[in-house]
Parts: sequence; C-alpha cells; structure tokens
Amino acid sequence: MSDKKLDNRLRLGPIATALIEGVSENRQEALDSAIQQLQETIADKENEMLFPSDADVTLGSLSAQIRQQTATMSALRLQVLKEMQMLRILVASLMSGTDTGQQELLAFATEAIGSLRKETGLIKETEQAELTSREDVFNSTVRREMQHTSETIEKDQEEEIER
Repeated sequence: MSDKKLDNRLRLGPIATALIEGVSENRQEALDSAIQQLQETIADKENEMLFPSDADVTLGSLSAQIRQQTATMSALRLQVLKEMQMLRILVASLMSGTDTGQQELLAFATEAIGSLRKETGLIKETEQAELTSREDVFNSTVRREMQHTSETIEKDQEEEIER
C-alpha cells in the first residue's frame, strides 16, 4: 500500500513549489489555481499587446494608414488616367496617315508614362524592367506590322500600276 502512495505522488519543481508556497491544505487545487491565474495573466498581456488600451494610439495608427492608402490610391488614379490618355494618343497615332507622326506620338507617350511611373514610385524596379522589356517587344512587333503593312500596300499599288 505504501508503494501505491509513492507512485501517485509527484515531485514538484522549484517554480511549482514557489507557486503554492504557504499552502498546506489541498496543494493540488492550489497548484491548479496558480497555473490558471498564470494563463489568464499571459492571455491578458497578449490581448494588451494586440489591442492597446489607449484608444488614441489605435485611432492615430489607423488614421495614418488611411492617409497612406489615400495617397497611394490618388497616385494610382493619376497613373491610370494618364495611361488612358496615352492609349488614346497611341490609337490616334495608329489612325494617322504618316509613319513619322506615329513614331513621334509613340515616343511622347512612352516618355510620359515612364516619367509618371518614376514620379509616383508605384512600380518596383524589377516590375519596371519587366514592363520595359514587354513594351520593347510590343513596340518592335508594332513596327514590324507597320513595315509589313506598308510593304504590302506598296506591292498592291505597284500591281495596280502595272495593270
């Protein structure tokens, strides 16, 4: 019987002993109560860290985030408007009759969009490099199509003249 009593006993470490120090009756309940209090204290501290009790700090940080988001949205809106204008210019250049006018308008639109992107700083350098390479591919494709179209038109005109 004494062996069973010894098997059911646990040896407490220094922290657990310190938690129930001064309690002589029902040490198990005292230890459970102390552990629960520690867990509640930790939970309260975590809540305070996540949600500060000072309402001004929370409102101040939220208003700063709102101002930042508003500035970003304004910059994006400006960029979208300018790019829409540049697209209209590019469409107009494609509808124009001369190749020099197209090239001038294309260069102007490319320069304006590039300066807008640099001013607003909305696009990272890696994204800018990728966009620039895509733009170069697009421009070379447009030039090839324009050259092919003009060659086709010249051939058609030569065939009409020969008839």
